[in-house]
Amino acid sequence: CCGSGWTSRWSHLTLGEHYCNECFEHFYRSHKEGYKDYDLWKREWSQKARTEPGVAAFMVEQIMPYWVQCRAVGCGRWRQLSRGSNLTPEFIDTFVCGRTSLQSSVKKEKQDACTIPEDERVHYVRSPLWLIQNKYPPFLKKSPAAPFLSSYYPDGVGLSPTEEPEELSKEEKKKLCPYVVPFRKGDRPLHAFSMMPDMMLDKEIDMFPLIAQECPHLYLAIRNLILALWMLNPKEWVSKEKCMRHIICRGLTRVSCIEFLPQILSFLTYHNFINQGLVAPPCSLHCDTQVSTESVIVIGAGASGLAAAHLLHSHGIKVTVLEAKKKPGGRVWDHTCDIEVLSASGYLIKGCVNNPLALIAYQAGIDVEESSNTVLFNQLGEVVDEKVESRIHFHFNAILDIVSEWRKNKTPQEDLPLICKFKEFHEEFLRETQGYFSQEEEQIMNFHLGSLEYANGCNLSQLSSLHWDQNDDMPHFNGGQISVPQGFGSILSKLAEDLDIRYGYEVTDIDYRGPQVGVKANDEFLTADKVIVTLPLAVLKTSSVMFYPALPEAKMKAINSLGAGSVEKVVLQFHERFWSHKVKPGQTFGYLPATESQRGLYNIFYPGYCAETQRHTLSTYLVGKTLAKIVENPDEDIFADEEEVQDEDIVQDIMQVLRVIFPQEHIPKPEWTHLFMTHFGQDSHIGMAYTYVPVGADSSASDALAQDVEEKVFFAGEATNRQFPQTITGAYLSGVREARKIIDLLS
Repeated sequence: CCGSGWTSRWSHLTLGEHYCNECFEHFYRSHKEGYKDYDLWKREWSQKARTEPGVAAFMVEQIMPYWVQCRAVGCGRWRQLSRGSNLTPEFIDTFVCGRTSLQSSVKKEKQDACTIPEDERVHYVRSPLWLIQNKYPPFLKKSPAAPFLSSYYPDGVGLSPTEEPEELSKEEKKKLCPYVVPFRKGDRPLHAFSMMPDMMLDKEIDMFPLIAQECPHLYLAIRNLILALWMLNPKEWVSKEKCMRHIICRGLTRVSCIEFLPQILSFLTYHNFINQGLVAPPCSLHCDTQVSTESVIVIGAGASGLAAAHLLHSHGIKVTVLEAKKKPGGRVWDHTCDIEVLSASGYLIKGCVNNPLALIAYQAGIDVEESSNTVLFNQLGEVVDEKVESRIHFHFNAILDIVSEWRKNKTPQEDLPLICKFKEFHEEFLRETQGYFSQEEEQIMNFHLGSLEYANGCNLSQLSSLHWDQNDDMPHFNGGQISVPQGFGSILSKLAEDLDIRYGYEVTDIDYRGPQVGVKANDEFLTADKVIVTLPLAVLKTSSVMFYPALPEAKMKAINSLGAGSVEKVVLQFHERFWSHKVKPGQTFGYLPATESQRGLYNIFYPGYCAETQRHTLSTYLVGKTLAKIVENPDEDIFADEEEVQDEDIVQDIMQVLRVIFPQEHIPKPEWTHLFMTHFGQDSHIGMAYTYVPVGADSSASDALAQDVEEKVFFAGEATNRQFPQTITGAYLSGVREARKIIDLLS
């Protein structure tokens, strides 16, 4: 090597890094001493890498010196190590200027080594020109991401192709959280909060356009490392310090990786890929800053309000939660004595992979149970043939797909109720195929239509055929469904810990005309820098809370255009699990409606267990046209000789359904003292179950509802989450979204 002397040719690697012609000759020429090393490297590279081997790649991956940053307080200067030095996480953690190895100490005469100026080449790295001229990935060594990316070309994901990844042991694999899967597997579609290890998402490209254009593999290497560290331990905040010790690569590329690390960490955190749930940032990220002096009022202690308040509180922001009811939870916690009953029996986490509620349960050590498929029973109490049910289910989905094709390029004026288009295409199918549906097949169809009404919270005659599945083009949660035996209350209580929640505070006025926002509740006037409104859509529609000045026209249009859906749940408790002979543990069971008029009436049952009362539970629901008939205009065919339907009437009707499903069983009377039925529609503080898109409305209304007003008043709740509507998870994520907006504004 000619060092800094004369050579006939310099080969460029990056801005500030080159190798001389003598080095090239030393490795490239077969008669030279270094050729053997280069040849062995080239053979190994060719077997594993996507790109062709060459001297330049060899220099970057094998020869360039390491750079490491001084950890001494007040220094932070980058130093180049000698060529023979090795780099380990332990050395990175403890390095100070003047140290040459992990075992060595700083010599007395080098105590002032931190005063030596930093190499000017480090400053080149901070220039956009450095990225433009750098054409090689970092080739990370010993990366924690390597075991998870073995099916990808290493150089395509920023890893070293010549280093064998250390496989996880069986014990290590068992310790992995099953609900954190950030990398897409195979050619499966992307699920929520997952990424392709070898490709940047559109939102990543938008955020980092230069690096996406010039050196995307550098970004991928850092991002994949961060995701892997989160995957390995989702109970601990992924910080810059935790990541940088695992960024081991040669050359100035390591300096660039560390420089970009905080931005990438912030991006992944903001978009809910890492640092979710109950983990809190290190105090160093928010202590002794202006953020901690700001204040926020959160209106509503439901899933979205608690999520927002928890995140703000964890970042050192003063938060006050105002809740009109005497308990937290909103539409989740709605029975003081039997929280576990409703939650365990009536709610499931559907799609548990990367689902923040499943993650919180894991972080808090809350037990969950896998829930298997639903077994269907007909009017004779017989199990419906799986092949028949599968065929009708396929037909049901196929008709919905036809509706999706029909609606392309349609205007809001051409919108029709979903049930109208469904029946139209179903009947057209029967005509063209000269097919015939038996009575049981029609009942199976009505069962699935009832499930669709339950999913949307309304009668299908109210649901838009253009926008009913407003999130269809967005990633959904993957994985099976799980239940929480302790109830969703156990999850929300973790979010509520250490929060200032004031119960019985009914908000009537929100005034955002001044520098601070004023909130009037129970004739008391409170002020804060920001306010997050998590009131249900039905409450916003009543204008029981007045805004000064009035909300913008676009916001009011969104509130008025979306529909407030109605679903009511009933929970019964029994001394014995009489359904065990036909229903396996973890299964739910369904009942085919006899006629279309009974669609949505106790068509599915969720078994559970209430630890508080030591009783077995069954919960079911009422939805759609059937619910309207019972609550507003009782149908004589459903409840004969009754002028007004009481909860007891509904229970008797449920018992009749259970006797049909289990004719051979002695069904005991339910525990009347523990009878529970929701009355969301009659609760002035709730008024609904969840949001739907009615005929003539636009799915963009959810996005408009989510927009803040003057960066002072923010809105959260399931109605504001278009990607995950009508779910507790969606409500939670909306609260996190608004909290992160405020954290960014106050930082």
